[in-house]
Amino acid sequence: DIEKCEPYVPAACEQMKARGAGYVGVKVGVKDDARGSEECGDVDLSPVLEFPSKEAALDFFGSDEYAAIKPLRTDNLHFRLACFEANLLPEDADTSKFGAYLATIKKMNDAETFNAEYPPLMKANNAKFNATMIARHSINDVIFHENCEDYSFVVLIGFPTYDDAVAYVHDEEFGAKQTAVRTKCTTGPLAIINCTNKTDAQPQYTGVPHDR
Repeated sequence: DIEKCEPYVPAACEQMKARGAGYVGVKVGVKDDARGSEECGDVDLSPVLEFPSKEAALDFFGSDEYAAIKPLRTDNLHFRLACFEANLLPEDADTSKFGAYLATIKKMNDAETFNAEYPPLMKANNAKFNATMIARHSINDVIFHENCEDYSFVVLIGFPTYDDAVAYVHDEEFGAKQTAVRTKCTTGPLAIINCTNKTDAQPQYTGVPHDR
């Protein structure tokens, strides 16, 4: 029930801002965007949140004030949520320059084929579209998760633009081949998500940590 969930967003924004955190990406109508999503037939909304530290994230999600608004989310949405550290982000990366994210949570069905074929395609495709690896974690290694027990790993990648991210998934040289391996060997939703920004005036826009 999206309408009943609506008060959650401004309340969560204020609590995150107090911790130097905020929504940095948000996409609505995920299941209706065939080019920018994969296996998202049950996904309406996909956000990306950024915290300055693991401690700040745990403080937010574990606080009494968050506990007071959490039922607005948990009672009115079916969701998967994973909180994890940016373990692959280069030290010199300027994350305020990202225009889009690719976020996915997958169940591994054929690790042998995936590990043999996917990494070289991904490396070449990352270079072609200036993709920045932010994180890849086993679901057992994330800080915490909700409703992700059936999945194996999470990945988050940053891109200069939304169009770059879409091309990354579909480009004939590497992207389409990479996608073919991914969909053959794994299952789970993937979404390309626009970064929040002041111009678009999304309700999730906070200006923290990036005033785009």
